[in-house]
Amino acid sequence: MGEIGLEFLAAFMDINDIFKETVTNTSLNSGKRKATGAPSLRELKESGYGIVSSSEIPAKKARSGDDTPEQIAEQPSDDEEGGRFFDDGLTAEEKGVMEWVDHMEDMDESLDHLAVQRLVMRLERAVSKNTTDRINHPNNPEKFVESEAELDEALQRLLLLANDVQYLKVLVELEAVPTLVSLVAHENADIALDVIQLAVELTAEDAWNHEGESAEERTAVLEFVSELAQNEFFEVLGQNLRRLNEEADTSEGEADRQGVFQTLTLIENLVSLDETLVEKAITGMKLLEWLQSRITQTFAQTSTEIDPNQQYAAEIVSILLQTSDRLRSLTSSRLMDTLLQCLAKYRKHTPEDDVAMEYLENIIDSICMLVATADGKRLFLELEGVELLVLLQKQMHVARLLSLKILDYVLSPPPLSSSTDSSEAPSLATHSAETRAAAKRYIDQSGLKYLFSILMHHGKGGVQKLHKAHPQTDERAVNCISWLLRLTDQGTPLHWRVLAKFVPSPADLSSWKLHVDRIAELNLEYFERVRDAEVRFDRDEHEEETTVEERYLSRLDAGLFTLQMTDIIIAFISEEPSAREHIELRLNRKDRSLDDVLAELTEYIETKRADSLAAAVASSSAEPRDLSSVLQHL
Repeated sequence: MGEIGLEFLAAFMDINDIFKETVTNTSLNSGKRKATGAPSLRELKESGYGIVSSSEIPAKKARSGDDTPEQIAEQPSDDEEGGRFFDDGLTAEEKGVMEWVDHMEDMDESLDHLAVQRLVMRLERAVSKNTTDRINHPNNPEKFVESEAELDEALQRLLLLANDVQYLKVLVELEAVPTLVSLVAHENADIALDVIQLAVELTAEDAWNHEGESAEERTAVLEFVSELAQNEFFEVLGQNLRRLNEEADTSEGEADRQGVFQTLTLIENLVSLDETLVEKAITGMKLLEWLQSRITQTFAQTSTEIDPNQQYAAEIVSILLQTSDRLRSLTSSRLMDTLLQCLAKYRKHTPEDDVAMEYLENIIDSICMLVATADGKRLFLELEGVELLVLLQKQMHVARLLSLKILDYVLSPPPLSSSTDSSEAPSLATHSAETRAAAKRYIDQSGLKYLFSILMHHGKGGVQKLHKAHPQTDERAVNCISWLLRLTDQGTPLHWRVLAKFVPSPADLSSWKLHVDRIAELNLEYFERVRDAEVRFDRDEHEEETTVEERYLSRLDAGLFTLQMTDIIIAFISEEPSAREHIELRLNRKDRSLDDVLAELTEYIETKRADSLAAAVASSSAEPRDLSSVLQHL
């Protein structure tokens, strides 16, 4: 052939000639690319990688432990059928090139375009060899175990790309993506898991979110994942997810459980990367259906335990529902029903460990995301979700306290559409048919008894520990009571049943004072928190143009919203003379009055009506409204 320096592979052979078979969807037979910077034949010859003329072979000394090319040619084939068809079909010259590729891959060098080409070539060669071995010896695993190990190693080497994801574009250019997708359906599940692990590492946030480079690297990862999606990666991934057997108590079962974990991790990575890709992945994998089934199924030792992947599946459901409004709108009644069934398991017992506790919290978060919409509230009512909350609150378990979060979301108005006039917000918020129906259902089911029991921290030592472990319970209880007062029309029996907890009656001459005292106590506590936050903020230095808004946000962080909710309760109960006198007495002890409460509620009302935070802050100095005006706009 002469000793003219030609580019690697394209100079003297075609990949199909190397492996003597048709290779489809690979990066080396498209004819569109040429590697650059490869050695010439002379350089390979001088390096001793088998590139010699026929006259030189006898004189060239074989490397230790290797046969010369002539000796190799004289040896019979290991395959009992023999012949060129079952041999590797490589000439001495071609074998020299392969030796050079292996040598260069083993070198500790920085990743560059040529290095990625070598990695891709190694992968394609391993895929081709493994495919041939499996076709020729379908019933003899010993014949293809070696090529499978080489394929596994080739996939592991691609993990180097996680250190420099900008070179992912080379995988796309070399058309290696279809090969990777096809390997997800490989007969050996371990090979499929290698591809999934590779996708996880390449999409992990720490692989593309580097200071100063995140935009470019994120784009590279986005393009790579988009290419995967175009080659039906997520459809194949969904099929692979369903063939994994987590139940088996064997090493294969452990590998399958790890495969499920890696698949869910990939979905979590995509959430950070791009919402559109997440929706494509969920649709292609039919993931929501699988998740609905998985969160109800445990592979732990007992039926009451939660296995790690079951908990992770619940977490993914929660993350997805928080991420995409479209996904929330696409959810069916089956998902809501499944989540309520999962929640109902904790009516009579407490989670056994941290995994189960996290599982329960994720289930509750998912329900909250669904009931935040009008359709979700409607489904919740139809599936008797309010009744379940009352049952949970009857028991002295942790779900008793956590259920308040769901109740808070159910009673809160759904988000207003972008077309809604902000000046109409107060009336729309208090006249939602779904929230009114939920409030009525909760009161009719005697939920007030348990709600005020939670507010007063009734219970023995174990219950007190629960309250200390979940300090946000007081805020949830106050929010729920304030919504119940607003969602029931004044003067109606429903409204009176809520108000009766704070005013004297022939049947209750003492406990109402305890309830008023508790609300006053919380009001004073959160007032001090907000005041301290204001003092700290005013003491620190801030840029003038952001001071006003940042000051308001610091007050919110300190508990301004909860302070306003207690203000709302105080405003309602102040209409009754006995309750008003008692509440004023308690507030005056800390130099507070009803005028302070009305001023804070005026700010709350104006903030709700404002189009932006800046407008809300500007309106915070408005003149305080009187009590009747405040109640009308709450």
